Amino acid sequence: MMDKKIVAWALYDLANTAFTSPFATIFWPLLITTTLHGNEFHIGITVAVATIIFSVIVPIIGSISDSTRIRTPFIVIPTLVMIGIIAFLPGFGLYSDLILAGIVIVAYNLSLTIYNALLPDLASEKEMGRISGYGMATGFIGTLLSLIVAYMTLWYYAAGNLNVFQALKSLFMVAIGKGGIALETQEGISMVFPVIAVFFLVFSLPLMFFIKDEKKKKLDLSVRKLRKISSGIVANIKDLFRIKGMSYYLAYFALFSNALAAIDIFFYLFAKNEIGMSLAGFIFLFMLQSFGAGLGAIVFGKMADRFGTKRLLQITTIMWILVISTFIFSRSVPVFAVAGLVGSVAFGGSLANSRTLFVFLAPEDKMGEYFGYAQIVSRLAAVIGPVLGGFIIVKYGYNYALLMMIAFVVACFFYLLKVPDLRGKSSEVK
Repeated sequence: MMDKKIVAWALYDLANTAFTSPFATIFWPLLITTTLHGNEFHIGITVAVATIIFSVIVPIIGSISDSTRIRTPFIVIPTLVMIGIIAFLPGFGLYSDLILAGIVIVAYNLSLTIYNALLPDLASEKEMGRISGYGMATGFIGTLLSLIVAYMTLWYYAAGNLNVFQALKSLFMVAIGKGGIALETQEGISMVFPVIAVFFLVFSLPLMFFIKDEKKKKLDLSVRKLRKISSGIVANIKDLFRIKGMSYYLAYFALFSNALAAIDIFFYLFAKNEIGMSLAGFIFLFMLQSFGAGLGAIVFGKMADRFGTKRLLQITTIMWILVISTFIFSRSVPVFAVAGLVGSVAFGGSLANSRTLFVFLAPEDKMGEYFGYAQIVSRLAAVIGPVLGGFIIVKYGYNYALLMMIAFVVACFFYLLKVPDLRGKSSEVK
């Protein structure tokens, strides 16, 4: 039977998909571009500014977390902030909404950094890939569940009832191209936000109650201590880049994050504006993709324990290149759906194994801080993807933005070739 702490840890991956899927990929971009009359460039700028702010905060929080062995407050507090803001976000104007959404993005990335750092506390080296894969797979189950909850909310305000059978029948009819009820009501879209906030809260509760910080030390926020932390950050950044293969991993992770950030933010808008998919059709496809991503996380996570994370990441990177190329050459709904499913498998495998590979590279006693630096490098680099992508889409169209993403992913592959596959061996310094 799986340990309750690991279950609680994995369920948080399920919970935070309320941010990554319904919120970030579908409903926040939809709210900005339709209800609030913004555009893709507004979205990209918001993500970029939030990323810069996060990058200033996270090294200090990561260092404090490592030195005190305190993890859970740095997950729980940002999570509660996110939940509160998401619930009331539709009630604001464009610029207030962008600012609040920026705070949500900062809080999400901060909590995720410390959450990732919990992994070596819960899993041995031999089972790291498997547990990481379970976490990712649970997360994609969360994608499915959060999308069902969002869909039923939209259905209620569009149809005036909560008839689950009729709602799912309508969703199936949309999926096979036979019509179905239109879901895009103003009230329905607005109510999705508090509903997914509640979803986020409910599945976060196990982590809040079952995972406790053990062997924690006294929290010292004196001026002397903060100066020591600041000087230690500079020294640790230098040490980080001395780890064998780390600079190549960070280059890979930064470029991967660039492409991923752009896809996350603009995927639904691409499906709507270029493929002609309805909101219900996209939700159905995204549900199927959650299965693909969960399968990819489990299968590629398990295979990594035997064949190595690097080899599996090379395979998923090639899959990404092929999928994005398909989006350029075809605007067919069936082709988009099949390519999206293949991409979701690669997505799940990439996320599970990139996290595991970093755990093997980084020293355990600085895991929280180093995860923070990895997030900084990736997020700062990922400023380029949403901003440049948003500008290119508004100015030149989606195909040029897709070419930009392919360039990022091809570069990922070549940097990945230079990363050692340690498979649980201790990190080495150059």
